[in-house]
Amino acid sequence: MSRTHTFGIVGGYGSTGSAVAAELLKSTGGEILLGGRDRAKATSLASKLGARVSAAQLDVFDARSLDEFCTRCSIIINCAGPVHNLQDRVAQAAFRAQSHYVDVAGMTFVKEGMLPRAKEIADAGLCFVVSAGWMPGLSELVPCYAYAMGRSRMDSLHSLNIYFGDSGEWSHNALRDAFWLIRRAGVAAPGYFHNGEWTKTKWSLATSTADLGEPIGTRRFGLFSIPELDEIARRVKDCDVYVNSYVPDFQTTVAAILIALFPLPESLGLRILRYMYRRVRLPVDGFAAAQVLGWSQGHKCSFTAQIVYRDRHDYWINGLVPALVARMISEGSSVRRGVHFLAQAVEPIQFMAELKKAGVEQSESFNPGE
Repeated sequence: MSRTHTFGIVGGYGSTGSAVAAELLKSTGGEILLGGRDRAKATSLASKLGARVSAAQLDVFDARSLDEFCTRCSIIINCAGPVHNLQDRVAQAAFRAQSHYVDVAGMTFVKEGMLPRAKEIADAGLCFVVSAGWMPGLSELVPCYAYAMGRSRMDSLHSLNIYFGDSGEWSHNALRDAFWLIRRAGVAAPGYFHNGEWTKTKWSLATSTADLGEPIGTRRFGLFSIPELDEIARRVKDCDVYVNSYVPDFQTTVAAILIALFPLPESLGLRILRYMYRRVRLPVDGFAAAQVLGWSQGHKCSFTAQIVYRDRHDYWINGLVPALVARMISEGSSVRRGVHFLAQAVEPIQFMAELKKAGVEQSESFNPGE
């Protein structure tokens, strides 16, 4: 008889936490515990969601409070932030409680913090999945899927081109993390990955246009580096990898440079970021796409995969991904034990199929050449 799991959602009454809870109610039979600093808000949401949902007061910056919460749960889903303040506190508490752990954002902080315990986590049969949301998360999974499909259909590969963009609504904490990351990264020289090694390129080649077809169309992109995608690129030894972020216009570029180079107050930086996201709207609210170029029987060919979300379903898609991962863990499905980013924790083809069943809009095409 399979074990009945209790899913603990840290930041459970926020927009993403609420979406996670709703998805878990639809796809699992386990109990759900919502944790947050405001007990009244958590209790109010729990009462609306039904008998399988309860609430607990939780202070993520208090180790005792975290431990009490985590010991009540077999799977922890962390939706709290900002990540650059929270670091790996929740993950460490999940480990102490010997619970599985899924982090909607997490970024490199959580993975780096838990790597010294990775063998212990794997030996205990636990799964710690980091950056398991929309972006980061699906923005890394889509290129892994495209790469796997390209290798299955082509004799040799030339390049993997990754594209992503977002003009949806971002939470206050997500914007705080974005501001912090831009400040931390600064203005680095552009580059790409050649056979798994980062390679500098000319500034004149840092931007390009690409036609991604419907519904994105032709857009301008700039070479961009983030830890999750860099990890993927380092694993790809048989072709070049280009990571491209959507660049609406010159004004957006200037705004990002200002944040990167000058000690702006956080409040001003957040206003600039929110303005950047809202000023230039895409035909969809967000997209992640990847194109693999290569050869088959002496002919040039390509495979393209794409995911989009529309109609302000920002928090739904950001909550769906960790809910799917948590459900797969509870079922004993193929989620890798140990500490991994989403794209390495799950099998990309299987996970894309799960996303499709859940209603995520996907498209793909294969051009076999002539």
